[in-house]
Amino acid sequence: MILITTLGFDEKFTIRFLMRHSEGSRVLYVITAEPMEERAEKALRNVEDFVRRYLEGVELITKSVNPANPPEAIKAFKEIFTKHPGELFAINVSGGMRALILELVTAAVISRVNGHLEIELENFRGVVRIPLAAFTTPPPGSEEVKILKALAKVGGMAARELSKELGIPRSTLYKYLGNLLNNKLVKSVKYEGRVYYEITELGLMFI
Repeated sequence: MILITTLGFDEKFTIRFLMRHSEGSRVLYVITAEPMEERAEKALRNVEDFVRRYLEGVELITKSVNPANPPEAIKAFKEIFTKHPGELFAINVSGGMRALILELVTAAVISRVNGHLEIELENFRGVVRIPLAAFTTPPPGSEEVKILKALAKVGGMAARELSKELGIPRSTLYKYLGNLLNNKLVKSVKYEGRVYYEITELGLMFI
């Protein structure tokens, strides 16, 4: 997994982000504003020290961009994503520098990056993760929304039961299910020789 975080004047959000992803991550990009203020430089040194001490094998790359120039900032972030085709990204948007966060998310959406955004709750008691696919997935049609709602209600159904429940011919239902599967709004699970369909976390965001 590739980690990306913006860094403002306080490193604590970045440190906690790294602790959540201490396993299986190999590259960390730390995004700072240009020119870098003294407080940001101190925060960066603390992050570098943490990575050196506790995250052996993780490559830390610092990238400074000017947030006052959105086209250039977005271009710089797109170059990061281009270097890692097919990789899974975790993007921390708790780290500060609101303009950089907006530009980073814009670049991720334009690049159709595979991964998620994550942000800490204000009371520090949890983390919210939003898949980046939520920004690029075409919205389902009205009949597909009915399927999603039915699956959300019962947890999982076979095509035969779905067809009967919704009054949709099975041939038409399979067409809708194909679209939903392609867009990762539902998933198929095989159990005792039968195929069941379940709504995904992404699918729940569209009902």
